[in-house]
Amino acid sequence: MKTIQRAVGLNAALILSTMLSPTGAANPAPKPATPVVQGTTQLAGGQGTLGKTVTLGKGRAAINFTLNSAEFTLARVTVGTNVYVPKADEKLLILRYTLQNPQKESKDVSWNTLKFTAVDAQDTNHEHDNYVGRDGTSEQLDMTLKPAQKINVYAVMAVPAAGPIPKLIVSAGDEFPVQRYDLRGKVKGLAAALADPKDPSFATAREVQTVANSTYAPLGKFDMKLDAAALSPAAINGQTPPSGQRYLVATLGLRNGTAKTAEAAEWTFNTFKFQLRNADGEVQVYDDYLLKVARDETANGTLKPGEEARFRVYFLLPDNVAGSTLSVSEGESRTIAFSVSAAR
Repeated sequence: MKTIQRAVGLNAALILSTMLSPTGAANPAPKPATPVVQGTTQLAGGQGTLGKTVTLGKGRAAINFTLNSAEFTLARVTVGTNVYVPKADEKLLILRYTLQNPQKESKDVSWNTLKFTAVDAQDTNHEHDNYVGRDGTSEQLDMTLKPAQKINVYAVMAVPAAGPIPKLIVSAGDEFPVQRYDLRGKVKGLAAALADPKDPSFATAREVQTVANSTYAPLGKFDMKLDAAALSPAAINGQTPPSGQRYLVATLGLRNGTAKTAEAAEWTFNTFKFQLRNADGEVQVYDDYLLKVARDETANGTLKPGEEARFRVYFLLPDNVAGSTLSVSEGESRTIAFSVSAAR
């Protein structure tokens, strides 16, 4: 019995000794380990400033970079033979910047020398995957820079039609630190005629662009304008309007609006989608062939950059109802609209 009591006493002393520091004070309770959460650490890098030069990348990948400006546009951008057109729910972000070779040997530069990521107001990333152009031209960037040589270039990327782009991330590759740019209030907005008036920053595009008569506006590869609109009871393409109806005939101008480095573009009846809204708010979709201006013959063709053509479209209207607007789109392009309310 004494042996058991002695063993218990020794165990108690051992437990007490583990709770005391060498000075006799109680040891502090161990701190809980901080849990590790993967994918939450921000990429290494710095904060960039417009107009200030930084070196991106290391070793042979090193390149001096200066972000000069950023702007929004709804117009197409041509780089080489490639034509970048914003879709109906997009606008384009154009980044203008300078590249300089900081190395003692020549360095090749092209569209993938740098990686651009635009971050929208919903924190969604939009990656640049287009060719880069030489500033002031539509020529594609693909050249060799001599030591210390500089060149001004631009990159274009599609971003949402609505809202700002608060952040831009630039890097020379995934293995190198990035440079972050705060673009809030620093991106040139859309032209007032193209911007939603509810957004004072001019960063949101109007859903439909209303265009003055005889003024070209961009669609996809083509620009279009309304030359004339008239009401007519006469037969068109061998068809007389039914009793109580007449035609609204619109004469339109067409132009290949791409830069000279682009290829010729073909146009035909299914290149464009037309829609007429009358004064009663009713909509009629055009589903017939385009006609030549002076002859009831099918109009189509191929236009080189800068070349123009003209054609007609026509819609049936009740005798006592006027036309209101004629809208048109090309493929997935934005819609432009012309007023035809003055047609007589």
